[in-house]
Amino acid sequence: MGGTSHFEYTPVEEVSTSENSEAKYRYVIVKAPVLAGIPLRCFVWMLENGITSSFLKPRLLRDNLITRFFSTAKYKEPPMYIAQYPEEFAKLDHVESRFIQVPHSTPPAERVKAALTSLPSVKLHRQDSFRYWTIRDYADAYRNGSVTPTKVAQRFLIAVKESDERNPSMNFFINYDEKDILRQAEESTARYQKGEPLSVLDGVPVAVKDEIDCLPYPTTGLNQSLFSMVRMLCSVPWCLTFVVILSVSDFLGDFAGGSKWLHQVRKTKDDAACIKRLRECGAILVGKTNMHELGMGTTSINPHYGAPRNPYGPDRMSGGSSGGSAAIVASGLIPAALGVDGGGSVRMPAGLCGIVGMKATFGRTSNSGVIPLNWTIGMLGSLTATVEDALIMYAAVLGHLPGDRIVSIPPPPTFPVSLDLPKVEVSKLVGELKIARYSEWFNDSDESVKDGCHRALELLEQAYGNKIIEVTVPEIEEMRLAHFITMGSECYASMGADYENVGIGLAGADVRVGFAIYKAFSNMDFVAAQRMRYRQMHFFMDIFRRADVIVTPVTGCTAPPVTTKLMRFQIAGNFLGLPAISLPVGYDQYGMPIGLQIMGPPWAEATVLQLAAAVEGLCSPMKKRPEVLFDILT
Repeated sequence: MGGTSHFEYTPVEEVSTSENSEAKYRYVIVKAPVLAGIPLRCFVWMLENGITSSFLKPRLLRDNLITRFFSTAKYKEPPMYIAQYPEEFAKLDHVESRFIQVPHSTPPAERVKAALTSLPSVKLHRQDSFRYWTIRDYADAYRNGSVTPTKVAQRFLIAVKESDERNPSMNFFINYDEKDILRQAEESTARYQKGEPLSVLDGVPVAVKDEIDCLPYPTTGLNQSLFSMVRMLCSVPWCLTFVVILSVSDFLGDFAGGSKWLHQVRKTKDDAACIKRLRECGAILVGKTNMHELGMGTTSINPHYGAPRNPYGPDRMSGGSSGGSAAIVASGLIPAALGVDGGGSVRMPAGLCGIVGMKATFGRTSNSGVIPLNWTIGMLGSLTATVEDALIMYAAVLGHLPGDRIVSIPPPPTFPVSLDLPKVEVSKLVGELKIARYSEWFNDSDESVKDGCHRALELLEQAYGNKIIEVTVPEIEEMRLAHFITMGSECYASMGADYENVGIGLAGADVRVGFAIYKAFSNMDFVAAQRMRYRQMHFFMDIFRRADVIVTPVTGCTAPPVTTKLMRFQIAGNFLGLPAISLPVGYDQYGMPIGLQIMGPPWAEATVLQLAAAVEGLCSPMKKRPEVLFDILT
């Protein structure tokens, strides 16, 4: 090692997160031309060939600062292998009167009932400005007999076929079973006829991202955005800079969910934990939504099932990798869907499609029955038309299992006290929340996005008097790279053996590039990334001692550009396991949605939901109808 210089991190206790911190924001400018066809195949061959990969992979790691910041860097801090939180944060949402505590043992339907006390009364008609039908709209229609779950299911199936016949096709689903959907609907209709619905979710259509186990369907997608991570790693200022965007049909023969081999190594034998909980509430599971092939991208372009189109612009992308779930909710076909968020895969498509995307604190919901690729950063999430539906879905699916073996045991969940309180009380509850903003980070987005998100905060300040606290988040770029190393290492540890034995000769080019690069990470890289997780947890917890939430845009741009702007603001929520929600706050000059992200401290889902509901109320008058909209309720 003689003569080798090492980057040495300042001890974390000496790094300030205040507005006047000496830590500098690192602007990342990525230039990424496209490789396809023969050039892409050549690049895959070079990565997989022992001779060429021996000099190519080190060059990639060095040019992307992996070597400098992780392989040879010096840290004082220990590694944090899984998100762990100071005990003080387990009490934040439990010491104030604005929250309703729910015991861990409460059944899903009872939790949903408790959540309903947090919501204002609902009326079954549209306002002057556009709004989506909500879960409670469906329940109210079923109770008053204006429609039945069976009728809704029939309309749903007709609308899905219409969406497929559009030009271009909307491509919402990978798989759905008409008979199974109608069976569930008839059972729900019978319960309503007896006056015995299981919950407000009874008879409500809910879709499921393809990577979540849900009988009778096979689970065929993979977790997270390998493709986008590969893209970021390979965004280097030399001739091999690239983005792997390619229809890889010529690499594949028979396939399942975009892969030719995954179904051979993993069978669906039972419902995921979240699916079992939704069934207990009576929800109608309507099938598996489209996603980026094997979850490998931020666009959800799937060469076998087509791209799920953005209802606000069918020529625009819906985001990834939960793009099908986001697009179908934004189209009005259903009020809610499930996704999985390991690098923004729920919040990103929600932001691009003008709906609400929420992930809870790591450990708050069970990942049992979700393909286990990213054990410490991937989380179940929901995509809904409104914040109130996000609360209902959260109430239905939350809860860990004894076998989950999480380190940070969650405190009992909480819901906001009724949002239907007198205005003066709501103003006090919302207005006392302190909001942290790192302006250099916040403003690193397109002009329309930056202006739209600033406008939402100004409305909040004017209506409720919230205090905006300027802060600094040090080492954001290092966190992004650490998240990438963690995701890649966990992915290869989980799937590498099956990939090498079965998948390598059958996988698409982007998958092969991803696995080839993931194999290049060393144990030192992985441990250093977990030391960076320790540092970032320290920085964020320090900020949360002064503020209740941190706000950013959801994405740095609106649909459809496929750039690192799409993932710029979402990594912290996954790497540190923080609760986060995205919600629409406006539109750009082309009518494409702009999203605002609210991140809270650990276990503070109630705080995040409460503030999100307030922002939603202020921005709802500007809500626009999507270009593609279905109405199956009336």
